[in-house]
Amino acid sequence: MRSIALYTLLSAAILAILILFTTYAWPHVPSNPWQTVNSHSNTNTEGEQRVKIPVTHQDWTFDHRRDARNYGLSEEQCNAAFPLLYKEIDRAVEHRKRIGKDIGIEEVEVRQRSNVRAMIRDNQLYVVDAHGENTNFRPRTLATLNSINRAVSAFADPLPDVEFTATFDDDAAARDSNATTLAYARLPEQEFLWLMPDFGFWGWPHKGTNSYAEHISILDDQEEEFLDKIPKLVWRGGIGNAGGDVRKKLIAQSEGHEWNDAKSVNWKNQTEVQERRLSMQEHCDYMFTAQTEGNTYSGRFKLLLNCHSVSVTHKMEYIEHFHHLLQPSGTYQNIVEVKRDFSDLPKVMDRLLQPENLKGETKRIADNARRTFRERYITPAAEACYWRALIRGWAEVQGFTPERWVDVPEVEGRKARRKPRGVPFEAYTIMETTQEWEIPAPMRHVCAVGESY
Repeated sequence: MRSIALYTLLSAAILAILILFTTYAWPHVPSNPWQTVNSHSNTNTEGEQRVKIPVTHQDWTFDHRRDARNYGLSEEQCNAAFPLLYKEIDRAVEHRKRIGKDIGIEEVEVRQRSNVRAMIRDNQLYVVDAHGENTNFRPRTLATLNSINRAVSAFADPLPDVEFTATFDDDAAARDSNATTLAYARLPEQEFLWLMPDFGFWGWPHKGTNSYAEHISILDDQEEEFLDKIPKLVWRGGIGNAGGDVRKKLIAQSEGHEWNDAKSVNWKNQTEVQERRLSMQEHCDYMFTAQTEGNTYSGRFKLLLNCHSVSVTHKMEYIEHFHHLLQPSGTYQNIVEVKRDFSDLPKVMDRLLQPENLKGETKRIADNARRTFRERYITPAAEACYWRALIRGWAEVQGFTPERWVDVPEVEGRKARRKPRGVPFEAYTIMETTQEWEIPAPMRHVCAVGESY
């Protein structure tokens, strides 16, 4: 009996060890360790470039179910998890090297009302000058600065000291055609711009997305399987802005087709808004989501790419920091691209909806999109990694050392001292000014419901 009991005990112990080893030590191998990305050079005849993604980094591998919201991945983990993410940073660095000129202190002056000048010093975000405080740019300013601060404060290792300007307008070069600044988007010829993740990666609550991370959580909990979704193409938006031309053509080419659910919304007409508006999660109820540019780039695109759906987009003019990962053809196709006037849309939709294609080619595009974007390259963890890589890239070609201190003259017998330059983000996010304030400071005005900022 003792032998049987001992044998049973040893078997249980061995089984427990095997379970622990399998769970924690054996690397999770993605179903697709290869990615195909667009490239302007070194492409084959099909316009593709095969790049191998490392499956593991020593004893760690990225698992989106565990790591998607890990804002503090090490530099080595970031590089292992997102090796194809940093193309825009590399391009901006190479541009400065090619023109043979490091970034000068004069290039980070605040020149327009949508700009903020900031520093990273000792892994602390400081705001030096802020012009993004009006109704239009205030939410973008706060969201983007919060994203930077989150990426910096979550990181355990030292980051280089940098000073930079960020522009929160849709068109960063609208008022300064040669501005060296961080921007949400750029045209191909605007090589002087440095692309940053847009404000929506923090949140877009006044448009219905309380936070980017929550958007993903809702989809993880509630999204239908692809083949159970509504077999239509969905789009909602205004047609009166600068992007109205392509949007009108989308609606015109969709009219009369069974797969059509593209509708314009007059945002000033509350009755129409209530009847037609869809949340981003409701967009994901459809098999096909239409993507159109607006004033410049489209702030909703990253939200749509989180859907396990097929994104249908016209040929785009503006580039965001992740656009090089869009693959409109080939084995790893993850979007469907049509002509800018949508003239080929009916033919493309009819092909995608063929019964034999729905379970094959069409579903594969949706699967590739989810694997590439929602589960890897536009996760919150990837955004944080990108911010830190952007800081390192800027530092590589920064031709000055940021001033750390400013002198404070002697006043009323008090000893002259020096104080840190700029306002730490913790103070700025409460006071929203870089100017001196009284101590104690008067209470700030709080907007009433429905009142503008």
